[in-house]
Amino acid sequence: MAVLMQLLGPAPRQVILAGRPSGELWRNAEKLREAGYPVDTAEYDAALDTGELDGMLDKVCAERPLELAIVAVGSMATTSFAEGLLVNGTAISLLLQALVRRKPEQVVLLSSAAAVRPRASIAAYSLGKQLADSTALVLGRQSDVRVLVVRPGFVTTRMTAGLSKPPLATTPERVARRVAAAIELRKTVVWVPGAMSLAVRVLNLLPRKLLPAAWR
Repeated sequence: MAVLMQLLGPAPRQVILAGRPSGELWRNAEKLREAGYPVDTAEYDAALDTGELDGMLDKVCAERPLELAIVAVGSMATTSFAEGLLVNGTAISLLLQALVRRKPEQVVLLSSAAAVRPRASIAAYSLGKQLADSTALVLGRQSDVRVLVVRPGFVTTRMTAGLSKPPLATTPERVARRVAAAIELRKTVVWVPGAMSLAVRVLNLLPRKLLPAAWR
């Protein structure tokens, strides 16, 4: 929502919020309507196959072409390794392909620093993000659609609530501002904060057995 509000511009612009039916989805839709934006909602779940994704997108884009797509899908609370790979990787890869086929002007993927430095403690999340991150980069090179991959480190959101805050932690609002600036500069990858890119490179050079368990 922070990224969306940063990129939307002045109302009215048609917004489609796709996600699992939930109170949060309806609250976010109402928040946008109160700000003057026409909003439709659509049901999205990581278990959707290619045909179901195409059907959903055909329906929501029937009246107007898609201009901007923000993909913010992920969970560290999956019940199995297979589910973690599905939610954080396979499902996002299929969604990205379906979106790019509709040739929007811009696709933004909220990836993760863990896509470049997988960690054993969140292996399924890391490897899933790695797949989604790579898919986005390949699609950006193979199509005329501008694709931006966003690689934040620790972001203070509901998903990370209760976890200890590491160095270089950031907020949704800071991520949103970095995304807007990266789109303006037509970048393909942006790290948040910028120092996270250097930190990941340094950590990847160090023997993992010398690092604290949570950083391996």
